[in-house]
Amino acid sequence: MKVFGFRADPNSPRFAIVEKVDEQFTLLNSSSDNKLAYPVQCIEVSDRLVWLYREFERIIIAHEGISSVVIKANEYGTESSSKRFSSYQDAALVLLCGFRGIRVDVKTYNSLSTKSADVKIHAASRVGQTTKYWDVKMADAVVAAWWGINNI
Repeated sequence: MKVFGFRADPNSPRFAIVEKVDEQFTLLNSSSDNKLAYPVQCIEVSDRLVWLYREFERIIIAHEGISSVVIKANEYGTESSSKRFSSYQDAALVLLCGFRGIRVDVKTYNSLSTKSADVKIHAASRVGQTTKYWDVKMADAVVAAWWGINNI
C-alpha cells in the first residue's frame, strides 16, 4: 500500500511517498525527488498551478499503486497571500485525485497528532527522513502519508 503525503509551500511544495509492507514503513523518495521547485519561467499563479498539476500527474504515474493522498493543510488563523496560494496548490491536487478516483484527506497538526515543533521528530521516528532538504515542510508530508497508511 502506498500513500502520497503533500505539504504546500509558495516556493517549493514537498511530497512524500510512503509504502507499508508487512507492518514496515518505507519512505520511497527519501533520497530522490521530494521538492517541487517551480521553474523560473513560472511567475503567474496560473502558470505555477498548471506546472504543479502536471508534476502531480508525473508523481502518481511514477509511483503506481497510490491508494490515498493526505494533504497537510495550513493551520487555521489569519489569511495571507502565501496561505491563499497554498490553498490553490492543495486544490490542484484534490482536483487531480477527483479525476483519478483517488481518496483525499486534508489534515491539520491536531488531526495528525503532532505539532510544528515536534513534526520532524515524529516523522523520522515513524517512517524516516530524507537525505536532503529535510525540514518541517518535508516532515509534514511524511507524517501526512504515515497517517494515511494507518487510516485507510
